[in-house]
Amino acid sequence: MSAQIHTLKTGDLADKSADSNKIEEYDTLLNNVFNRLNVQLLQRVSSMLNSADSSLSSLSENAKSMEMKSKYTDLMHIIRAERSNIDKAFFIAINDRINSDTGSQDDELALVDEDEMEEMVAITTMYSNAMNNYGQEVNNLEARFEYIEMACDKDLPKHSIDPKHICEAFQTALKQIDIPLDYKLLLFKLFDMEVSSRLGDMYKSLNQLFIDAGIMPEIVYKAKNLDDGSSPEKPVDDNVHNDSGFTVREARYYDPQQNKATNFIPRTQEEISYFISQFMNGFTTAKGEGIPESFSTIPGDKDNHNCFTRKDLMGALSKLQNKVINNKQDVAKIDAEQIKRAIVADMGNSNGGAVTRKVHVLDQRSIDFVGMMFREITNDDSISKVITNLIMLLQIPVIKAAMLDEKLFTEENHPARDTLDLISTAGKGVNDETDHVYAELEKIVDSILEEYDVEIASFERAVDALETLIRTEAEIAAETERAEQRQIIKQHARDVVLTEMRHLTTQKSLPKNVQPLVLKHWPTLMCKRYIHYGKESNEWIMSLMLLKLLMRCLQPIRSNSQWQLVKNNHEPLIEAVNNELYETRQNRGEIDAQVNALKETFMKMLDDYGYKLVQEQRANTPDQAEATATPFVAEENIDAANEEFDDDEHEAEIAQIKEQEKIAREKISRLPSDLHPGVWFEIFNGEDRPVRRLKLSVILTEVAKLIFVDCHGIKVIEKDAGDFASELENEKSRFIADHSTFEHALGTVIHKLAA
Repeated sequence: MSAQIHTLKTGDLADKSADSNKIEEYDTLLNNVFNRLNVQLLQRVSSMLNSADSSLSSLSENAKSMEMKSKYTDLMHIIRAERSNIDKAFFIAINDRINSDTGSQDDELALVDEDEMEEMVAITTMYSNAMNNYGQEVNNLEARFEYIEMACDKDLPKHSIDPKHICEAFQTALKQIDIPLDYKLLLFKLFDMEVSSRLGDMYKSLNQLFIDAGIMPEIVYKAKNLDDGSSPEKPVDDNVHNDSGFTVREARYYDPQQNKATNFIPRTQEEISYFISQFMNGFTTAKGEGIPESFSTIPGDKDNHNCFTRKDLMGALSKLQNKVINNKQDVAKIDAEQIKRAIVADMGNSNGGAVTRKVHVLDQRSIDFVGMMFREITNDDSISKVITNLIMLLQIPVIKAAMLDEKLFTEENHPARDTLDLISTAGKGVNDETDHVYAELEKIVDSILEEYDVEIASFERAVDALETLIRTEAEIAAETERAEQRQIIKQHARDVVLTEMRHLTTQKSLPKNVQPLVLKHWPTLMCKRYIHYGKESNEWIMSLMLLKLLMRCLQPIRSNSQWQLVKNNHEPLIEAVNNELYETRQNRGEIDAQVNALKETFMKMLDDYGYKLVQEQRANTPDQAEATATPFVAEENIDAANEEFDDDEHEAEIAQIKEQEKIAREKISRLPSDLHPGVWFEIFNGEDRPVRRLKLSVILTEVAKLIFVDCHGIKVIEKDAGDFASELENEKSRFIADHSTFEHALGTVIHKLAA
């Protein structure tokens, strides 16, 4: 992910507060924004529910097992019965979020039970898909909300327009109906397909409301390492260091209102289309270092004579394309000049060795332009080397597409450019040629090389195959990653409980017949409490307190006060332990047996030591009344148990635990603010090993650990947060930018030409 920082064009906003008229205008604008949000979501959710039968029927037909087919059928009946309830609950949840100051759940690890964990992963997946599809529009909208917050000096519910909150609102709506987790996950999948992944147009329209109102018509970003040039108006170092320590460079653009820029750099789709049309048709030229000669040549009438026809060029390029299949390893080294020479040589061979014609200057431009783009693709470090080599095989087919269809550069959904983007997307986590995804991608590329002549259908079939591959792999990887995350969280909970158990049982005596209760059943309870409620919850704290009191009461009785503690509290303590363990759904027969063993242990302790201690007590204080058991575990006895475990013997251990927690917080604070699960990285894997392209899956904040998985969802490596922060700072590990391969290459070439 590229490091991006939006720069608000606020003028003298900091020095002058907004007047009442302006605030009223902003209120009206925000009302319009939230009204449109409601209307558009209403349309999409209603459409999803109304067409659910058709969508689920399609999914059922493609299901591989009868069990899944049955689930989809059952889900149709559920939606028919609960459609109105889901619809109503969703919009109540959406508007509750708009009117609430509460943000989303923290992006850090949330400790929940298994069902909630599954839902959390589903929401995270939907959110990740949404941000991949239209994240820029979401970021722009949030930036415009921040502008109004600054202008009005008040907080706005900008969290409510975040795709994650829309997904969470749907999760809230599903709580109104009692259905198993499997069916909920299928509904999440349907919501992702029909609503969440298709909200790009809605966010564009919400942004347009702000633009029409004059709120930040243009948002300027600072983009990581865009280029090494400098602006002619401000010849200073464009490299800036943001708060996260990354080197970024501000992208400087022509301002149509100021009209002062000497070098026009097209930004909008209309400007790009016009620029390319003018350039490809010879109405504009470009000069400079590294710029091909054809770009600076103005075509004249004489250039239209004695040139190869377009049909001749297509034939020569098709011959070169066929040669690529058998010489793949050398293709990455071929540039536009070599392609032009090969065309001329082929034409000469077809005419007895005599070359009497030339390639038209505009055809040369097409070849050179695509050649520059592919050179930029080889420099794009968001693509792995093996995938770059695969994309380079398509240079000649893309040249043919450019010569046949100028829309390649102006239509965002052109099949040829979609093919390049989808290959990069599918291969984002591919590290070497042994990966089965690479083999599938190679088959798709080979099919284009074998089939593509002049009809675009070859690219269209490739797009369909790539989308199917990406969808299939994403589903498999998501399922694998969910299983990995469950195991990671369970293991983390076990580690936390083990640490607490060691702390509470070190140098303590424990009767053998109650060891299964204390060392097996109670840790199981603590694990569930930790996962479900978290370490700061009352439930977790109470489980610790009861364990402390239990351990204190089970120690050999050596004093009158200890005998009184056991006598007064053993019955309510046994009852509390029994009730707590019953809630964990462990084997009730085993629990009953262990609770009875605990009761017998306490009775034996009281019988063995009671008479002697009572006699001593009567001798010393004959008038003291005998204490009776209270109907609950007394708070003062819990306090006494705490004191038992907070004495000098354990102070060093407690101090060490607190110091470790402090160090973990410091390590986490060093990580970039935009680091979160779902982001891809090139991960440093040791000095003598190649880097790996992996995705951040889980952040364990308490121990400052980062868990990374590969493109198949399999856990590969754990990183200490502090070490990883240092690797990012030293550029041993790095973010992988998330952008369109074609648009990035096209934009870089246009930037060079316009400059």
